[in-house]
Amino acid sequence: MASSFKRLAPLLNRVLIKKVEVVNKSPAGIILQDTASQENVGEVVEVGPGQFDNNGKVIPVIVKAGDKVLLPDYGGTKVKLNNGEYWLYRDSDILGILHKD
Repeated sequence: MASSFKRLAPLLNRVLIKKVEVVNKSPAGIILQDTASQENVGEVVEVGPGQFDNNGKVIPVIVKAGDKVLLPDYGGTKVKLNNGEYWLYRDSDILGILHKD
């Protein structure tokens, strides 16, 4: 059952991610399904303001909305919102930002 909430604003260093399906094609144009890579790629939907250091200064989150990121095999918290299924991670759990170039 989906939640009636439409939006989640992450707190501190949390990042809200929508997992995406990666479509891999062979040189001949055949679509190859690699379930491992599909589970580990997501798009950043929203980020929290950052974590406080020992002096009370905010350390901002490195990723931003729209970034495609590489996720760990395990972890994160599944969140169901009115418009789909999302995952909540700490920014330190994200393995990297993916680039096409």
